[in-house]
Amino acid sequence: MTIERLEFSHVRNLRPQSFLPHPHLNLLYGDNGSGKTSVLEALHLLGLGRSFRSGKIRRLINDTASECHITALFAGGQRAGVRKLADGSSEMRLNGRSDVSIADLALQLPLQLLNPEVMDLLDGGSKPRRALLDWGVFHVEHRFYPLWQRYQRALKQRNSLLRNGTIKRSELRPWHVEMAEAASVLHDFRQAYVDGLQSFVQACFNGFLPELALELDYLPGWNVSEHLLQLLDEGWERDQQRGHTQLGPHRADLRIRVNGIVADEILSRGQKKLTVCALKLAQVARLKAAGRECTVLVDDLASELDSGARQRLCNYLVELGGQAFITCIEPATVVPALGKNSFKMFHVEHGELQEVASSGVFTAKPPETGQKTL
Repeated sequence: MTIERLEFSHVRNLRPQSFLPHPHLNLLYGDNGSGKTSVLEALHLLGLGRSFRSGKIRRLINDTASECHITALFAGGQRAGVRKLADGSSEMRLNGRSDVSIADLALQLPLQLLNPEVMDLLDGGSKPRRALLDWGVFHVEHRFYPLWQRYQRALKQRNSLLRNGTIKRSELRPWHVEMAEAASVLHDFRQAYVDGLQSFVQACFNGFLPELALELDYLPGWNVSEHLLQLLDEGWERDQQRGHTQLGPHRADLRIRVNGIVADEILSRGQKKLTVCALKLAQVARLKAAGRECTVLVDDLASELDSGARQRLCNYLVELGGQAFITCIEPATVVPALGKNSFKMFHVEHGELQEVASSGVFTAKPPETGQKTL
């Protein structure tokens, strides 16, 4: 959904205000600490219910306030809002309704974030890659989320029992059955999504890093040729010793390889950033092919990317045709990459946004599956 108006108050150092973003490209520039990243953080909070900078709500709220507010008006008259209190509680509204969840807001405003920490997706553990995979499945398969919740509840119960030193095998059995039933369908949803994503991923990889042969592998989290129920039954003593469940969809992963070698072992920092950007934007393209737009947040575009890489990234954002919010310190590092495409530019200073420019004529065409788009 395209945001027509964004309002916020008491978000970090941002002054209470509203602004009218461009339906496609928005460039926010300013010095470090000016508040430009806080605008992206407000959008992230609205779409995902959390900050991407800190897990502590108090840091998100201005020191002079006890709560913050973010509200968006979308094309077509839809409206969504989030109120975060310093005690960690939240209030969410969607089109006047208060009986909404984070999942409801996420469906209303699909978001993908590209920031300087994206390399963590390759360098860190499997959790962020699994979350990225599930983001895509969530947005294309409406049956996924309740099933994922069912599995997580069963997993939590099993792990709790494993940490109880006197647990018997018979007490675990009902949770084994629940986990195994949910796991089979979760795997099918993930596998189908990855299969459908491959052509978009290859097109992005070819465009961003044409000199490398990149491959995307999906690892389910257990040997799917064997029934998870049996594996859980057989492994309960080993799991009890470790205090957690070692096999199942909660251990799934996405693995990126270059010439058969794990990507984080061979790529430079700039190549890693482009690789993760390609993977995330491939998901945006996959979602667009399913008839849904995604808002892309790009924090510090110029970080570790040369002018050619910035140009390729901006070209792809233009071709996707959705709404994007891009931050930078110096507009001269980004504006040339936007070319003649229509955009709005906002100067952010001392927590206040001021529109300073619009430019060009925007023309968008969706990227074709399997085609080089950059």
